[in-house]
Amino acid sequence: MSKETYGMPTGLSACYDFQKNAINLCANHASAWGIPQDKINTIMVLSTDYESKYSVANNRSTQSPAATAAREASWTPLKEALIDLFNHHLLNNDAITLEDKEALNIHLTGGGGSSVAPAPTTTPIVSLTAEEISVLHVVYADSASPASHSKPASVAFCEVVCKISELPVSPSDCTERYNISRSHESIVFTPDQRGKTLYGFARWVNRNGKQGPWSGLFSAIIP
Repeated sequence: MSKETYGMPTGLSACYDFQKNAINLCANHASAWGIPQDKINTIMVLSTDYESKYSVANNRSTQSPAATAAREASWTPLKEALIDLFNHHLLNNDAITLEDKEALNIHLTGGGGSSVAPAPTTTPIVSLTAEEISVLHVVYADSASPASHSKPASVAFCEVVCKISELPVSPSDCTERYNISRSHESIVFTPDQRGKTLYGFARWVNRNGKQGPWSGLFSAIIP
């Protein structure tokens, strides 16, 4: 039997856009989608707090380790509220149109569809750029088309696994995992991780969950 799932991005700017878009859609369709108004009110307060702290931490004139920590602390309850919203009110909700489900990053999985994309055969080419304190941006291209920053057809995201300070021998040695849905998404680190080296590997994952081969090792110093 088919069921729905959703993808929540891990990159900083992508998370910001995701929560803003999802909350706006839910607020506009709360009654039609059967979402209690008190949940909408609560998550909008959390979103306002997060966006305020996001603005401070991402402004070059006001950013600091303390501002970054405050932004990340405000994201935690907002993320939990978003997960609750998706799990209890959005997934498998027949009142939501296909267009809105696509906008909410909700996808159908299982059910034996007639067209199943094969596993990716190429690898991501990843570079990590430092543009702000405690943040690295994941910039990727495909090994088959290195001049473009687009994902291959049918690919949902670039899976990045990494380890800090210690050089991993293989992806299985990595302790952190991120799903990067678009090039230039960011990964945020804690202030105590600044100055340490991040080592990582990456691979493409398609919309059916099939995984491609791992890339070679890449690394960067956390700013």
